[in-house]
Amino acid sequence: MKENNVISVFMGEPTSIDPCFGSEHDGALVLRFLSDPLIDFTPDTGQAKPAAAQSWILEEEGCVIRLFLRKGVRFHHGREVVADDYIYSWNRLAKPSQNSELAYHLSIIKGFEEIHSGVADHMSGLEAIGPYELLVRLTEPFAEVPALFGHHCTAAVPRELVEQDPKKFRDNVVSTGPYMLAEPWVHNSYVRLKRFDDYYAANEAFIDGGRGYLDEIEFRIYEDLDDAYSDWKEGKLDITKVPPKSLDEAMSFGDCFRSTPCALMQYIGFPNDLPPFDNVLVRQAIALGIDRQNIIDNVFAGTRPLATGVLPPMVGSEFRTNISDILSQETNVDRARELLKQAGVSLPLKVPFYYNAGLGHETWVREVKHQLNNLNIELELRPLPWGQFLDKLQSGIDGMFRMTWAIDCPSPDNVLFPLFHSNSIGMDNFSSFNNAIFDNTLMEARAMLDIDQRKLKYQEAENIILEQMPILPLWYGIQYHVVAKDRFEFTGNRVVDIFGEPVLRHVKAKATITK
Repeated sequence: MKENNVISVFMGEPTSIDPCFGSEHDGALVLRFLSDPLIDFTPDTGQAKPAAAQSWILEEEGCVIRLFLRKGVRFHHGREVVADDYIYSWNRLAKPSQNSELAYHLSIIKGFEEIHSGVADHMSGLEAIGPYELLVRLTEPFAEVPALFGHHCTAAVPRELVEQDPKKFRDNVVSTGPYMLAEPWVHNSYVRLKRFDDYYAANEAFIDGGRGYLDEIEFRIYEDLDDAYSDWKEGKLDITKVPPKSLDEAMSFGDCFRSTPCALMQYIGFPNDLPPFDNVLVRQAIALGIDRQNIIDNVFAGTRPLATGVLPPMVGSEFRTNISDILSQETNVDRARELLKQAGVSLPLKVPFYYNAGLGHETWVREVKHQLNNLNIELELRPLPWGQFLDKLQSGIDGMFRMTWAIDCPSPDNVLFPLFHSNSIGMDNFSSFNNAIFDNTLMEARAMLDIDQRKLKYQEAENIILEQMPILPLWYGIQYHVVAKDRFEFTGNRVVDIFGEPVLRHVKAKATITK
């Protein structure tokens, strides 16, 4: 018998659970409960709502944002959070000594370049106006900047604990969320959170101020999703994702099975800085040679929405269908061969293809390999553990790769800037795409305060990406979970949020344990 008010949830081994470093899916999952940002997003629509900040205003034509903090927000060790804590936390994130791949989120703030290059020890654009007001000056207008402060990397951490023992802090993170660590992170085993009784409980994105109803959340760490799924079937785990090969079986479990659209995009990336992928014709040829719909139908039983662009549906009105000449065409092997010939590619072409092992990608990746054989392109499949896979991407990839982009906030900028702007090379721009026209178009969009004009400019920027094809969008996100409905009920209108994660703040334990 399990404890009634404790839930167990599948995840992989995080790279970090520190807001400064939690750049991948699993670390971000823990941080949704361990830390609260200034602004948060509703699980169903992604609407920005006050969280640790009670309000904010844009000033000076989008060059300044004022954030008004709530009184009574506390760190897990009891001290009240004030404006200087955010200034410390953001300066910490930006410092080169941290080597955080999330630092670029702050690149719009005045003084970022100086601190990030080691010339300064603080950002000149940050100012505390008393304990409960933050003034943030930007290098240029950025109309969507409020969404930035909904990213977990901008959550506050207490200076006194970080600097007391920086290494220890990584496994004993203290922040501002509704749950705190019950014990230090046990690597490759679990992360246990318990309710934080002094949580401010005024996060307007969630029911009951986001306080949560569970006493504890235990994130169980698995190397292989199949093992987690087996544990769920045996009653040893309460929530897990479903391996693609088990989808038909999972659908038979009635209300225990949940299918939820979310703002994810699966893609294949190319090393745009290396031949032959530095030639747009080669990238377009591969895009024409992969039958994405065939993979969706035969591997995923038709359950994935075919990608029509790089902006997934839940980024808002910028989403469009049938917008790319390449993506809207049927698979065309003959045309793909012509493009490879025009590019002067010597065939057969042998290409490494990297992906993270253990999460069900093997089946569809093998199908991509099979399809590209028709172009005389031979993929050498190289599965890696998640940590090694990330290291390979960040150090410079020498072949094709698969990746998922899950938006951190529902803004087109949250896709276009990190994945494609030249300033993001070495961070989330794993394809090393570098295009001055795109960069300039994106920065023009950022500066437009008129929402309709901004929308059109973001769409113009996306058009450049779909012409240049630095990546091949495959399909948009639908997350499949199985949940222990006999033990837990899900309040609110979504079990899984638009980011693809269970809305655990809305989960209640049932009074009776039946398994």
